[in-house]
Amino acid sequence: MKKSLILSAAFAIALLAPLASALTRLDGTEPLLGKIVGQDAAKEEADAYKAWYDANAAKDYAKAIPLAKAYVEKFPSGQYTKYLKETWLPGMRAFAFNEAIKAKNMDEMIRIAKEELAQKPDNLDYIYLVALKLRENEVFANPPSSAHAADTVDFTNKAIALIEGGKTPSANMVKDFNKGATLSWLYQDLAIVEATNKDYDKSLDHYKKSSAADPANAVMNATNFLACGQIHYTVKYRPASEKFSALPKADQDAPDSNPQAKAILDELNKEADAVIDCWAHFMALTATNNPYGNTRSDIGKALAELYKYRHPDAPDGLQKLIDQYGTGGQHSTAAVGSSSSASATRQ
Repeated sequence: MKKSLILSAAFAIALLAPLASALTRLDGTEPLLGKIVGQDAAKEEADAYKAWYDANAAKDYAKAIPLAKAYVEKFPSGQYTKYLKETWLPGMRAFAFNEAIKAKNMDEMIRIAKEELAQKPDNLDYIYLVALKLRENEVFANPPSSAHAADTVDFTNKAIALIEGGKTPSANMVKDFNKGATLSWLYQDLAIVEATNKDYDKSLDHYKKSSAADPANAVMNATNFLACGQIHYTVKYRPASEKFSALPKADQDAPDSNPQAKAILDELNKEADAVIDCWAHFMALTATNNPYGNTRSDIGKALAELYKYRHPDAPDGLQKLIDQYGTGGQHSTAAVGSSSSASATRQ
């Protein structure tokens, strides 16, 4: 048994000897195995390139794009890798992105942009365009959509960070780029999304930043101040008013004698002043150009009642405040008329 095993092994080695000889050049200087492997690799690369070339020539881009990616991945040092990676694939990405814009296909726009940003995280052109198209196609659509709310926050924050850091979109994409105006609509988008998410404090902060970024933009700021007043009124002032109205009459008449009643009244008055400040700005900004129709009249009535509650002894003060904001008065972060005493009349 052992003898047969030894014979079999010897026979196998003997068979390998002529094979080894055949894989060596006649002068014995170079093994031919490496050359054969090299020829196979070269053929594989050539075949991969030809597959891409044929698909591209036929304008079958759905087939050509994955073939190009496969070539680049498999042959990182290949003859055509630099061209495909740095020229052709980015060009096709831009082409596909523009097609997605035409089709208003937000899913595809976002997918392509994320693919680009995986390679170039600070490519503001893609970031800016996605943020802009999300604004047009979703945030300000009729009706609005929150289908990509998380992406809106993500791309908008990326755009703000890059623009505030001094970066601008390429000139061939955005002519006469206006930093302040761009930051204003970007912050406004964040404000709208956060209000939808019921994060009202974040929303108010973004509205404030939107107005500060471009204070001369009457149209943008009218929207900001209208929304700012609505949040303060609906979310903060009215609940405080209801809490105060639910107190015993003795506490309402003498709130200073009850710390809890005083705290509720202080909150009520603070929010009333915030509403007055926002809506007085809105009324000033829409005095000569009112795209809001009857909404402006409704706001004017609510504002007059609220101002009368906070300033019962100054009936002409509201118009003076509106006129002040109409001549360039700045948005106040402090409460308007915070020193006024509370009256028994509340909204």
